[in-house]
Amino acid sequence: MTNFTSKRTVIMQLIKEYIACAKYMCKVLKEAYDTKGETLLRARRINIIPKEGILEDGFSFSFHGGGCYFEFENGAIDIDFGPNDRCDGFDAYRLYQFLITSKANQNIQLIAESEIQKCLNELLMESIIIQPGDFPNPSLYYLDVAVQT
Repeated sequence: MTNFTSKRTVIMQLIKEYIACAKYMCKVLKEAYDTKGETLLRARRINIIPKEGILEDGFSFSFHGGGCYFEFENGAIDIDFGPNDRCDGFDAYRLYQFLITSKANQNIQLIAESEIQKCLNELLMESIIIQPGDFPNPSLYYLDVAVQT
């Protein structure tokens, strides 16, 4: 296995773990508050959900701009919402922060943020990830639907 292939495998694993964690944390937050059918970000903006708080599971959350930062027993994750309440968008910075702050990722070798970005560029060229440029955060990448299985 070449160095690029091993890094690519590690980064794909990191992307999938990031997405799973983001979806789980958003699910927990939605279950804690009756959002009345609103997206999490909209529910925050109309004060259905407070700017920050602690959930029953001991998870803390803090909304910021177009996203939410979560802390939990095994680490932390910072997400930005995409269109229609999507929370599965990522970029090199978010992946790197998730990697270095999450104890669950200790089995993943540490890779520099610049190396993650380099790999994301390659994955984008190969259409394994997409960058649709959607509001509210056009810089987020998403795993292509065909790859998510």
